[in-house]
Amino acid sequence: MKRILLFIIVVAALLLAAVVGSRNTGVVTVNYLVAQSEMKMATLMMIMLLIGFFLGVLGMFSGYLSSRLKLNILKRKLAKVSQEK
Repeated sequence: MKRILLFIIVVAALLLAAVVGSRNTGVVTVNYLVAQSEMKMATLMMIMLLIGFFLGVLGMFSGYLSSRLKLNILKRKLAKVSQEK
């Protein structure tokens, strides 16, 4: 049930972003470190949304791995203490 609710929220957020992006049809200039390009505002917004999403997932994944590592260390310590008694 939790996953279904999360999926619905993510789909709703993406649809909202698509609607807002489709309303912004102006062309903007984007300056990179060594280059410059012009693209539609909707395209730029979608690219930035995806970059933010992947950075968020990467941050959450690193936290998850850190927690799993700590859990495994504590399990080994518990097993060692249990064997000593």
